[in-house]
Amino acid sequence: MNICIIGAGNIGTYLAAYISMKKDCKVWIHTSKPHLFTDELVLIEEEKNLEHKIKLHCVTDSLEECVKNADYILITHPSFLIEKTIGQISKYVKPNTIIGMIPGFGGKEYFAEKLIEKGCVFFGTQRVPSIIRLEKYGECVALKEKNPFMKISAIPSKYTNEICRVMTDLIDIPCEVIDNYLAITLSPSNPIMHPSRLYELFKDYKHNETIYDKNPLFYEEWGDEASKTLLELDEELGKVFESLNEFKDFDENSIEKIKIRFETEDPSILSNKIRTAPGFKGIGSPIVKCEGGYIPDLSSRYFIEDIEFGLCIIKAFAELCNLNTPKLDEVIVWSQNLLNKEYLVDNKLIGKDSKKLLIPQNIGINSKKELIDFYKNL
Repeated sequence: MNICIIGAGNIGTYLAAYISMKKDCKVWIHTSKPHLFTDELVLIEEEKNLEHKIKLHCVTDSLEECVKNADYILITHPSFLIEKTIGQISKYVKPNTIIGMIPGFGGKEYFAEKLIEKGCVFFGTQRVPSIIRLEKYGECVALKEKNPFMKISAIPSKYTNEICRVMTDLIDIPCEVIDNYLAITLSPSNPIMHPSRLYELFKDYKHNETIYDKNPLFYEEWGDEASKTLLELDEELGKVFESLNEFKDFDENSIEKIKIRFETEDPSILSNKIRTAPGFKGIGSPIVKCEGGYIPDLSSRYFIEDIEFGLCIIKAFAELCNLNTPKLDEVIVWSQNLLNKEYLVDNKLIGKDSKKLLIPQNIGINSKKELIDFYKNL
């Protein structure tokens, strides 16, 4: 099987290395910096105390070379690059290619039609397969903690079972079927987890005034304020799904909730579980050095990805459902002031920068019924 991995960050490098160990799999990886890849890629499995030296079939900066013969294409680019990436690969993919977004939230499904028109199948995952960290770009990647399962939904949905079977074989993680892509879009993972912690860390930050004396660990120093925000956002996200599922069009069991995942509604217990999770160890915050200390790295994917392609999408769904979301509004207003953007005005997505967001309203979906119909028909 020919596998193409697009994106050579944490997830992409790990997938390329791991799948390359599978019999009869040839792996191409697309990167803008192929010259930084060594002849052998080192994959460290920390839980098993194993180290593998792997030779990839091809490392290239040519999308055409990477995708033209692929059976599976796994895209690990952030959401803000997806429209461009899909536009480029659609020129070269062959019919019947399976194209996956890992992870699949962030409005990526709004570009599925372009690939389906080419005779391809689109899928997304609810979460990333594992907790991974690049030790050195193009040379070494560490698998810190393998997730117990990964949930997948395909467009058209009739292909989901087969894709789950293949992906389970490729990554040795049980892949479970989600019948509708809505459960991917409303996943309570990075889109609400990261902003909750960012809000705790930088709530009082003022440009050109505030300087921090250290880089705090993102998870190991997670506080109760972040947990309270996370649980409130989780509750508001749950209400969005309940509203969309008013007539039981979707499987409620496919919607994950933070309080169920961590088995608690107590902020202090949640904080302790996050601080002590083995896979979260040693991860710093999105922060950069400056004269005299540190300031937040506002160009970080934590800010760009999870605000614009996370919280704002949830807010857009809430508006179509006519729901009040006070905590969501609070965090978005804080973040837009920090990023010098304007998404919300009077708690509505009518700010000058809202027209650039990847939200249903900007692709012609303007009512709750239209939103429900869109997802029912995927």
